Order: sequence, then C-alpha cells, then structure tokens
Amino acid sequence: MVDPFKLLGRFAPRLPEGLEGRDPRFIREMLPRFWLAARLYFRAEVEGFENVPDEPVLFVGNHSGGANVPDTFVFILGYYSYFTVEGRPLAGLAHQLIMKLPVVGDFARKFGMVVADTAKAAELLRQGANVLVYPGGDVEALRPFSDRNRIIFDGRKGFLRLAHENNVKIVPVVATGGQETFFVLNDGRETAKKLRFDKLLRVKTLPVSFSVPWGFLPADLPHVPLPAKIRIQVLEPIDLREIYGDEPDWDRAYDFVTSTMQVALSKLATKSVIPVVS
Repeated sequence: MVDPFKLLGRFAPRLPEGLEGRDPRFIREMLPRFWLAARLYFRAEVEGFENVPDEPVLFVGNHSGGANVPDTFVFILGYYSYFTVEGRPLAGLAHQLIMKLPVVGDFARKFGMVVADTAKAAELLRQGANVLVYPGGDVEALRPFSDRNRIIFDGRKGFLRLAHENNVKIVPVVATGGQETFFVLNDGRETAKKLRFDKLLRVKTLPVSFSVPWGFLPADLPHVPLPAKIRIQVLEPIDLREIYGDEPDWDRAYDFVTSTMQVALSKLATKSVIPVVS
C-alpha cells in the first residue's frame, strides 16, 4: 500500500527534528505586524500569561479553526509579545499534513511548530522549551459549529503521561472564536472511519465544512478566515504529581483537566453574545 506521507514528502522539504526550523530573526521582524493584524482582524485578546511558572511547562489547549487554526497563531504571537523572542522558546506540536503543506508549513516551522511526536516533545521539555499540545487534534479542530464551545479531546490521554513522566506542570489554555472563522456542519468521525482515512492519512474526522473561498467541501483546506473575535485565557498550572502522586489514575486526571478547561471555556464563551461578530 502506498504511504501518502512518503508520497507527499517527495514534494516537501525534510522536516526538522526539533526547533532547528525556528527562526528568531523572522519572529522578531514579523511579530509586530502580525500581532497588529491579529488585533485588528480578530480583535485578539490573550490573558493569563502571569500564571505561567518560570520553568518548562506543557501548554494544553483546545483546538479550533480547521486547517488555519488561527487561535494557535494568536497564542504564539501573544506568547512572544509577553515573554519576548529571547525568552524560553515555545514549541507547538502540529499534524504532519499541516507541516508538509507548502508556505503554511514553512511559516509554522519558523515560528517553532514541529510535527507532533511524544518522544520529540519530551526531548524539547528536557531541553528547557515550553511545549504546546492540542490533544483533540483534527477531531476538535473540525468539530461541528454547534460544539464550538466544547472541549473534545476524544479520550486522548497521552498529554497526561507526557507531563507526568517529564515532571512538568500542565498549563491549560482555552480559546473561543477560532471555530467561528469557518463552519463545520456535522461530526465526520464515522465517515473518516468508513473511508479508512484514520488508517491511510491519520485523519480521524471528515465532516462537511463551509469556508471562503471553497464553499462546501469535505474536511477543510487553508481558507480565508472570517473575522471572528478570538479570546484566549491561560489558566493556572496543574501539577499532576502533587495531585495524584507517582501512579495517577489516568481517567481521574483526564476528567479533572478536561472539566477544568470546560468550565473556563464556557465562562469565556459567555463574553461572545453573537458568534462571529462579538
């Protein structure tokens, strides 16, 4: 069977193993204009960075916006605006498909995004970087519009073990607005399974979406985002070892983290009265 990732790799540059692709000069040059654009277009707000301890942490966020994930870039811009480019580097974990896209993948790498991999994330934490993960992955980024204010990690608990085994705290990050920059009409997990996209492309969902300029299409492609307001809140850190000891009940830890995030996300969502507009 043909591996689509190997086929795609013939037309894409080799992906760096760590933060070799991060370009501090590019970040410094582009940060002011990108942050201004985000403030004007998305009316972006990022609050709570004072909650981040002065040590490597695992940021855990809810994923929104389809292929564009605009709230990811708003968070990265906010992070470097607050901590400066010379501070602790931030590594964001992303799906292979995104990282191998022309232009989009190159842009993401320069800002410190890397292909999602547990061992790689652990090494980056040991090297002193902060790491940003989205356990919900494509399932959450392509969740239906009606579920835009729900945490959907789809039962994935690997982030808990990553934090616990590397003795770092989890810093939850919740965001609203990203799922209002385009529209997902249905839950596509069953469709992806029937078409074996979960095996062939490591894509767990294939819903019908509507975006500009593509209109209706399966899943999503990089698109022109609607100017929805994006709000991001960084929550207080969670120390799994302090709460659950050396041998956590992973189900309890998962429920605790996701419920903490859901409460915060629901509260943040109350600030948006009219989707896309407010």
